[in-house]
Amino acid sequence: MAPETSKPPTPGAFQSPSISTTRAAHETGQHLHKIDCYSKLDEMAIPRWRVKSAPFRAGGHEWQLLYYPNGDDAPRKGRICVDLVITHDRWWNRLFSGFPLGVTVAYKISILVGDGNQEFSCSHGPICFIRRYLRAGALDVVAAEELRSAMASTKSDSIVLRINDEHLSMCAKHVAPKHRRHLDCAC
Repeated sequence: MAPETSKPPTPGAFQSPSISTTRAAHETGQHLHKIDCYSKLDEMAIPRWRVKSAPFRAGGHEWQLLYYPNGDDAPRKGRICVDLVITHDRWWNRLFSGFPLGVTVAYKISILVGDGNQEFSCSHGPICFIRRYLRAGALDVVAAEELRSAMASTKSDSIVLRINDEHLSMCAKHVAPKHRRHLDCAC
């Protein structure tokens, strides 16, 4: 059987067009993570040691906070650092759909002491999470000694991490002309 060959289009013949669209979705969110018995955690902390929050959903994706009570590396020893990580809620999402693409986030991390009247905060972004970059990069929020001093003045042994975030996802859709296949994004 001879292989099929396609003929070049005849000049002036109608060809179905290729169609694509882009959609932007904007969402805001907030997550709180409380750390009790902070003085014990502070005593044990070595550089690069971290506390992970429970995963939380915001902007259609799953996230996690990484809290470094003694810096995320040696040069930032003695500093409180916080990182935002995009995760996946199911193992098969990683296996079959790959990592999320095109999620842009701007966020503010706050450390609340005592009843929340004292706050240390830092803003980051916008940053785009793409296939290779699933972490925002740790933010240097405050000196550990400054946080200890604030906790001593409020006689509290717990802190609350608060993240306020804004997500902007760009979603592209393409309809191929020949077969009219829909190629959708994951957002």
